[in-house]
Amino acid sequence: MKNAIRQSARRFTRLSTLRFIAFAVVGASILPATAQSTFDVVGVRPGMTEAEAMSALTEHRPGMRIQKRNMSYNFRDGVQQINTESFLHEVWVTYDDAQGREDFRLYFSPLPSASRVVSVSRNVSLKAPPTQAQLSSQLTQKYGTPTVSGKNYADLNLTWGESGKPMCWRSNPKATVIGDGQGDITDYLRKEQAKGRVPADFSQCGVAVAANLVGEPVRQLVVRITDYGLWATTQQKAKDWVEQQRQDAIKARLSKGAGPKL
Repeated sequence: MKNAIRQSARRFTRLSTLRFIAFAVVGASILPATAQSTFDVVGVRPGMTEAEAMSALTEHRPGMRIQKRNMSYNFRDGVQQINTESFLHEVWVTYDDAQGREDFRLYFSPLPSASRVVSVSRNVSLKAPPTQAQLSSQLTQKYGTPTVSGKNYADLNLTWGESGKPMCWRSNPKATVIGDGQGDITDYLRKEQAKGRVPADFSQCGVAVAANLVGEPVRQLVVRITDYGLWATTQQKAKDWVEQQRQDAIKARLSKGAGPKL
């Protein structure tokens, strides 16, 4: 079932409100301590808390600007709209100085699970553009031999999957879709389950890294890392959590119902 979501965005000390749509459906539980991925982007990896991720970004480079977006689900009890408590959904970090511009987007697991990074993307402009061969060599030294690679016109796309785990992301030589832009992750994975490409248990899905080397020489590097297992399981728990609250609210409303004096 679709639920409208209330978001709030904070840029430094200024607050503003945004709105968008999310999905919610059925139960709830809290994640125990989350294992962190071996893949990272400048020290930021899936499974980190907000504090751990921000510490890594602070160490990476000074002068960050931060923007946060919180989110809450809402549902109806048959009469009124009710909002869940809000939680951290996304953090944007921007660097823009003499070294050049660099942007990070971090996505976090929703309530009722513990807040952990589930996906991180980095977009950096390269002031002294290397060749694709030079940059792909650096990336291979860091992440190993790519699982998938291919050209898209002048761009080079490289993708790595977590060893020993199913590839629950989709990829072709021209594009890899990982993390933001994927849409509702559980809906996507169910469609892939029907095609026999994804295991029945989402938690078995591994971490994936996608690098997009723009141009030759490379003027821009985009790297995304997503923990599909962590993201999908926590999103499903959020759907279950919201649906349980909706059912409880309906029961509470019906228990207080009373007709007029006749």
